Amino acid sequence: MAQAKRCYGLLVKDKVEVVVPLKNVSVSAQLKGSLVGLLSTFSYKNETSDPLEVLFRFPVDESWAVVGLEAVIDGRRIRAEVKEKQEAKDMYDDALASGLTAALGEEKSGDIFSLALGNLPPQADAELQLIMVSELPLEAGSEAVRFSLPSVLKQRYTPAGSSDPLQPVSSSAPSQQVKQSSAPAVNQFQLIVKEKERVSSVTSPTHTVEVMEKEQGIEVTSGGPLDTDLVVLVTYKDPHQPWAVVEEGVEGSNSLMASTAVMVDFFPKFKVTQ
Repeated sequence: MAQAKRCYGLLVKDKVEVVVPLKNVSVSAQLKGSLVGLLSTFSYKNETSDPLEVLFRFPVDESWAVVGLEAVIDGRRIRAEVKEKQEAKDMYDDALASGLTAALGEEKSGDIFSLALGNLPPQADAELQLIMVSELPLEAGSEAVRFSLPSVLKQRYTPAGSSDPLQPVSSSAPSQQVKQSSAPAVNQFQLIVKEKERVSSVTSPTHTVEVMEKEQGIEVTSGGPLDTDLVVLVTYKDPHQPWAVVEEGVEGSNSLMASTAVMVDFFPKFKVTQ
């Protein structure tokens, strides 16, 4: 018997082919050098007359890392905290042993991020904010940093046969395509390019975008919903000069996010001889 196709988004646990309707998607991003932080906000609604036990499943490209997730389910706020895998598992077990409600999420094979979120009451709203970071590539044949954003959540592949939202994705297991839902396009988009004094140009080969210089940086916005994939190219005045980017640790955090991180961008220019 053929297995049901898996979906992404806000799903009903044990019936992961059932998708809670997605009502709106907005994306905001900040770019500094070649590092980008992305905040995606997804709005859902349980339009049924029954409570639904839901989980969130999201496809993640291998070049991106999930660093945070916050959900508001019928007014109840759930905040995920990034920790080392074993530490997170120990805290989850301790919470359950104490009679508390807990959620444990995992990113499987750099491909599918899943998080069980509990019950969504009838006619209730849910809003999820997913935070990811990535190092952007250079545009082929140019010195511009390339930022790309799909107009809808991308398709992915995931193994068939289990309703477990955290089932490992095995490269040897039979896989099937994650089906496209009737998700709307990204309705609002904003990109802030930091350290504007170093920026030479900001353009898009795919869309007509609004580019405005503001106090916090150069702001790039779309004129409306994105029904096709968006590409933004950022060229710096001196792209071959090394550039250090510092990310301050989260004060009061006892996780890996507490540590300050430093990254050096180095784009050498070689003299070509015939």
